[in-house]
Amino acid sequence: MDVYWKDLVSTALRVFQESKNIDAVTVIKSGILSVEFNSHDNWDGGVDFWDIVFQLKYRVFKTLGDRKNTIESDLLTVLSQFHTDGSNQIANVIVRPIIERFVDWQAALPATKETTIQQIHKERELLTAIATGTSYKNEGIEEAFQKRHKFICTVAAKAGFEYPITCESLAEWWIQIRDVGGYSERRAYISQLFAPLMKLLTESDDSSSIDFNHIASRSGIIQKAVDDAMVFIRDGRYDSAVDRVHTAFHGYLRQLLTDHQIVYGREDSLSALYNKLHDYYEKSIQPPDVAVRVKTIMRSGVGIINTVNELRNNNTIAHPNGLLIQVREAQLVIRLVNAIVDYIEDVEKSLH
Repeated sequence: MDVYWKDLVSTALRVFQESKNIDAVTVIKSGILSVEFNSHDNWDGGVDFWDIVFQLKYRVFKTLGDRKNTIESDLLTVLSQFHTDGSNQIANVIVRPIIERFVDWQAALPATKETTIQQIHKERELLTAIATGTSYKNEGIEEAFQKRHKFICTVAAKAGFEYPITCESLAEWWIQIRDVGGYSERRAYISQLFAPLMKLLTESDDSSSIDFNHIASRSGIIQKAVDDAMVFIRDGRYDSAVDRVHTAFHGYLRQLLTDHQIVYGREDSLSALYNKLHDYYEKSIQPPDVAVRVKTIMRSGVGIINTVNELRNNNTIAHPNGLLIQVREAQLVIRLVNAIVDYIEDVEKSLH
């Protein structure tokens, strides 16, 4: 892609950041940019028309909802203001989801992405050992293979991916691998056998409905914390993710209070910041009888916020701790924070 288009989009990003158009910033920062030929017109010496395309991860794309057309229009307007090449004109801005294989980690629970990848690595090591001199007849080795192989195949069936090892015993594997050249050729064969699967699983998203990317553009600190959190979530490192989500949420609440010119203290806790924000939001909740019940729900969020703070301080890698939060509980905490953030974002949009 011509660097010009990247520079043009970068200029537009600055405009949207200054105008606090969070949706447009999210699309530019999260999207994969491409420029696609649309059509040609012979008028006035010839004009080529191009589509500016932003491809987003499905989770990010779905958060745009019915605002997608407005976002595309905003992007087109700003990009067209800065684009001056009359022979190459922008026809459309298109925001669309990336088409990619979906691995349904939620369906595979209680197995997780992290444990599944670990077990596949161990099976690959065992198969490589058998292929390079270790006897499959050694005591206990077949039993270990059967147990691990059954686990992997069960996860594959639930999560929806194909596992390349179809043999049902190590003896069957040996028959398959023994005619593949020497040891180096066998290692290369096994590597090629597993490479596509490991790429798919490593890059797969096991966060399901978890997504904080839509708040990342509010500040640099939030962006960094969200980026780290989403990497940890993607890799199944939920104890680390809780710490980063805490940091992102803390920065997010502070930024919102600053935007609304609400005074807060530098040492205010998460719950104190949240209380000030939902006090500000109360007037936007209608009708009154619904408002009373929704306020009760919002206030119950304080308990969640306090618990997130305690877990972050006592059961994550943020501080030296012996007892780390487990995957299932960490996922629950992160999803609860995510739900609160989604609600706050909806309220924010209704205020503008």
